Amino acid sequence: MSRRLVGFAAAAALQVVALVLAHELVYLARYGSRYGEALVHSGHGDAWGGAVATSAALAVILGILALGRLGYLALQVQRRGPTVPTPAGTLDLRLLARIWLRNGIRIAAVGAVLLTVQENIERASIGETAPGAGILLTPEYAGGLWIAIGVGVAVGLVAALYEWRREVLIARLRAPRPSLPRAASTSTPRSPGITVAPPAESVLGRGFGLRAPPLGAAS
Repeated sequence: MSRRLVGFAAAAALQVVALVLAHELVYLARYGSRYGEALVHSGHGDAWGGAVATSAALAVILGILALGRLGYLALQVQRRGPTVPTPAGTLDLRLLARIWLRNGIRIAAVGAVLLTVQENIERASIGETAPGAGILLTPEYAGGLWIAIGVGVAVGLVAALYEWRREVLIARLRAPRPSLPRAASTSTPRSPGITVAPPAESVLGRGFGLRAPPLGAAS
């Protein structure tokens, strides 16, 4: 499975989790303790209960996979040893903010559209009039649009923190290792101004020489 396909599947699963969470919070904010009863009367039956359970399972699976991926990268960084520090390996708040803004806007916008379509379909399925595109702004949904946007921003922050941490670990894996210092020379440098005298001539060596003795020594 290609990396792009895996990323698309993860993004889709995250979007489903955000949609279900926003839906549940909208009904909880509107009906409070009558939350479960309101869901039944508005056309949410066993199928919706299965969708909620599936989204919860997806959230757990995504969390486990994300933590496993970060743990694997962190282990590789530890095994590789020290590297040259790079700006990408530090907490770059601007990078984190850009990732959060990108993810948050996408998840919030798509979630609001999907929730609007879903609620209109549910109202039509029980024979009620569908308010249309502004259904989340009606009093019945208790600020549903803002709840959907808030959920999208929150889920986008979680996704951004994971993506930022992953980029930091990958940058550390790609960073060069520090160069080792050159070994110092083992030879002792000669001090300036000091001359080394030649070795003294040995008396024994001179006695065994082939030169003839001086004339004065023959008498």
